[in-house]
Amino acid sequence: MYHKPRDLHPVAGPAAVSISATGLMELSEEQRASLALFREVTAEARDEAASIEVLKSCNWNVEQALSLHWASHDEDHGAQARAPAAAGANPLSAPLLPGHGRSSAATHGSTAGDSPGSMAYGLFSRIAQGIKQIGFSVLSLVYTFFFGTGGGALGSSGAAFRRALQTSYGTPALPEFHDGSFSQAVTRARQDLKLLVVYLHSEHARHSQSVCSDVLANEVIRTVLDENFILWGGDVARMEAHQVARMIHARQFPSFCVLLPASVEEIRVIGALHGQIEAEGAQALLAACMEEMETHRAEIVAQQVQRVEDRYLREQQDREYQEALEMDRRRAEEREAQRRQEEEERRQAEEEQRKAQEEMERQLKLQQELEAKRRSLAAQLQSASGTARLALRLPSGQRVERKFEPTATLQEVYDWASCVAFLPENSDKGIEIPERFVLKTSFPARDLDEMDRTVDELKLSGTNILLAAIEDD
Repeated sequence: MYHKPRDLHPVAGPAAVSISATGLMELSEEQRASLALFREVTAEARDEAASIEVLKSCNWNVEQALSLHWASHDEDHGAQARAPAAAGANPLSAPLLPGHGRSSAATHGSTAGDSPGSMAYGLFSRIAQGIKQIGFSVLSLVYTFFFGTGGGALGSSGAAFRRALQTSYGTPALPEFHDGSFSQAVTRARQDLKLLVVYLHSEHARHSQSVCSDVLANEVIRTVLDENFILWGGDVARMEAHQVARMIHARQFPSFCVLLPASVEEIRVIGALHGQIEAEGAQALLAACMEEMETHRAEIVAQQVQRVEDRYLREQQDREYQEALEMDRRRAEEREAQRRQEEEERRQAEEEQRKAQEEMERQLKLQQELEAKRRSLAAQLQSASGTARLALRLPSGQRVERKFEPTATLQEVYDWASCVAFLPENSDKGIEIPERFVLKTSFPARDLDEMDRTVDELKLSGTNILLAAIEDD
């Protein structure tokens, strides 16, 4: 039968159960579903009352109840090999471990003649047997839950699961099952833009043989599954397959369910068949789902294109943003470099101005010192006397004269030339004497630099002397 898509939701916790003394039971809808699932998987090995007792003992946890059922089933087989079971006894209605209750044989088998030693030995034997049975039950429960019943006859998934079905039901040709976990199958279906078909198998279900031989082995169905779907299968006796059964709300087995991995967060059930499955129904379901998948594929492709465009737009915006940041950074660096350059130029201008000011002040000071020195020298200079007359021509073209003694040295002539502007007779002539100068004869032209020689020795009497400024290099 074909089921409409339905929203997936977590299974609610079990509700309270009340059983009357007459055996009438009032169960919630969830508990009735758990009961139906338990009896379906166990092939109704227990009646309703025994099944309810098992589920109640496990707080209505179907996985624990199945594990407990198979563990106790193996334990009862071992007990039957040792001694015949009591007629009509329910394997799970009685305590699982010896020593938890006393049978009629144990009660009436003891005689008054039993010795205290034999009683102590019997108690010790029962304790040891109880410990042994506890260990066996725990190991059986763990092994059954993780590896399934029948010693792992059905493989976990993929090729092993396919070979196990072929061996168990004699079907040589079956579709290819995805070799991996359910989550990996979902990822591959989403990447390949295909639907995911989940086949949940139960070796205790009454229709498992017909589904494997008539549906899965059907050439048309097998070809359609291999070419257009991702097929994942598992035995509900195993943990992963049972979790998938709870997720898709499978209540009968075998279960043939078509899933659409719309996104990473969303998985839709778009069709399902449970229990007695016919080949025609499976073909119709697959055809309808393929038509619906075309619409979903177009939506998914459009979403992928939109995501690519959005990613490209984000990358472009990020590039533009980074380029703007880089441009702002460069502009900031250029402004900072310009600011540093202007600051350096301002500092250099201030430094040059400071040095020029200092030089000006130094020159002014030197000039003042020189002027004071020349004024002092002019005040000390004696009145003109002697017979040797010298005429001094200044750089400005002005001429001054003075008489010296023939024995006066050239140094005395230099002293007179340096302070000539401050002599009383020249005070109103505006004479300026350079800071540094040299005296020369006009003909023949020669520098006068022998300071210790006299005017007479240099034959300067009656001559014109030139005063030339000395320029600094």
